[in-house]
Amino acid sequence: MAAAGLAASLILGLAVPASVLASASAAAAARAAGRPYDFNGDGYRDLAIGSPSATVAGRRGAGLVSVLYGSRKGLNGARKKVISQATAGVPGAPEAGDHFGSSLASADFDRDGYADLAIGAPEEDAGGKTNAGGVTILWGSRKGLGKGSAYGEARTAGALHRFGEELTVTDIQGDGSPELIVTVPGTSTFTWIYFNTRTTASKPGTASAAGRADVDRSWVAAGDINGDGRGDVVYGWYDYDGGEVSQRRGFTVFYGGANGRFSTGRTVYTTVHALAVGDFDGDRRADVAVGDTYDKPSVGGRVTVYRGSMFGLGGSYGIDQATPGVPGAGINEDLFGYSLAVGDVNRDGRADLAVGAPRVDIGRTFNVGRAYVLFGAPGGLTGRGAQAITENTKGVPGTAAAYENFGTQVGLLDHDGDGAADLTAGAPDEDRGNGGVTFVRGGKGGLTTRGAAVVGAGALGVRGKGAHLGNRLGH
Repeated sequence: MAAAGLAASLILGLAVPASVLASASAAAAARAAGRPYDFNGDGYRDLAIGSPSATVAGRRGAGLVSVLYGSRKGLNGARKKVISQATAGVPGAPEAGDHFGSSLASADFDRDGYADLAIGAPEEDAGGKTNAGGVTILWGSRKGLGKGSAYGEARTAGALHRFGEELTVTDIQGDGSPELIVTVPGTSTFTWIYFNTRTTASKPGTASAAGRADVDRSWVAAGDINGDGRGDVVYGWYDYDGGEVSQRRGFTVFYGGANGRFSTGRTVYTTVHALAVGDFDGDRRADVAVGDTYDKPSVGGRVTVYRGSMFGLGGSYGIDQATPGVPGAGINEDLFGYSLAVGDVNRDGRADLAVGAPRVDIGRTFNVGRAYVLFGAPGGLTGRGAQAITENTKGVPGTAAAYENFGTQVGLLDHDGDGAADLTAGAPDEDRGNGGVTFVRGGKGGLTTRGAAVVGAGALGVRGKGAHLGNRLGH
C-alpha cells in the first residue's frame, strides 16, 4: 500500500506538532530511558505478537500486532490491544499482502521513559513501487502504545526492496541512544535510523551486507561482540541464485564506531535460519548464535555459537539434540534452531538461549513442536540442565496436537518483574491456523510451569480465520 511519508528523499518521520515535540523533550529530560518492551513504563516487559498473515477489514495478509501487558503475575490477559493499519493513529491503511507485523523491535527511541515498538511491513507498496516496504513506530506512553509514525527507504523507495523485513536495535556509538536497524534485502543492505525525540536525524546510514545486488532472505541481530561499549550488528542472508553455491548463505559482522558508522568485519559462509546475540559465557563480550535447521551435519538441526572476543568474532562450538543433557533425540526435519531468543532465565547473570524446533514429533503425533532453553555457563552454552517445553508438558495448559508447530517463534522477556526472563512460544498453526502463544515463567531454577498460560487468537480479540497468532514474537 502507499503510505504517506514512505517515499522520502531521506528517512524522515511523519510531521509531529512542535508542542508534542516540546512535551516529549521535557518528559525525556525528567525520566530515565524506558526498557525495551515496557510500553507503559510500569516495570514489566510487555509482549508484542505479530500476525502478518491476518485479515484486516477483509484484506487478506494485511497483518496486525497484538499486545499483552506484563504484570506481577505475568502476562495480563485482561490488558490487551490489537493494532493494525486500520487502528486510529496508525499511519497508512490495511491492504492485502502488506504483512504488517512481519518484524518487531523495541527501544525507547524518543527517550521519554516509555518503550516504543517498531513494526515492519516489508510487502507494503510505497511511491508506486510494489513491495517497497515500510516501518511503523508506535510510541509508548503511561497508557501503553499509542499513535505511530511511518518510515521508509532513503532517497527513493524501490520495487521489491522489502524495507523492514527484519528489525533489531543497537547503540552504535555507545552513547546511550538506541538506533533502529532495518534490513533491506532487495538491495542487500541494512539501514540504521537515528532518533531525536520523535523525528529521525538527518543523516541515516546504510551498509552493504552481502556484496551482491540483492538477497532472497535476510536476518539481523545486534550486541557488543568485541566489548568496546558500542553496538555491533550481525547480518545474515540467503541468496538462492547468487554466485558460488558455497557463498549463497552466511552472515557478516559489522562493528559500531564512535563516528556512528560501521566497519565491516568477518564474513562466515554457513547456513542461517535464525540469529541471536548474547553473552552466554559472562565475559562481557556478546556471542553470536546461528540456527541451522538442516539435517546435516546434525540430524534435526543445530545451533552454532561463535564466541565474542576483544578482536571480534572468535572460535565456535555447536549444540544439537544429541548434546548431553539436551532433552529428546533429533530426527530428520525437527527444525531445531528455527527460532532463537536470548534472556537470563535463571538469574545467574549469563544469557541463556531459547531454541524453537517446530516440527518435533511426539510419538505418532507429527509436527507438534518443542521449545528448549539452553543455559549459559563459564564455558558458554551447555546441554547441562537444559529444559524442553511442549504443550504436553505437565503444568502447561492444553494438549499437543499434530501440525501445530509449537516453537515456530520463541521469546525471552521478564513479564512478571522478578528479574528472570520468561519463555513465550508461538504455535501459529494450532486452532486450525488461528494460532496461540504459551507463556512459561523463569526463575532461579530455570523454567517453572507454575502459572503457565496459553492465549489464543480469540481471547486476544483477533477476529477472522488464519491469523496464525505466534508467527512472530517481539523479544
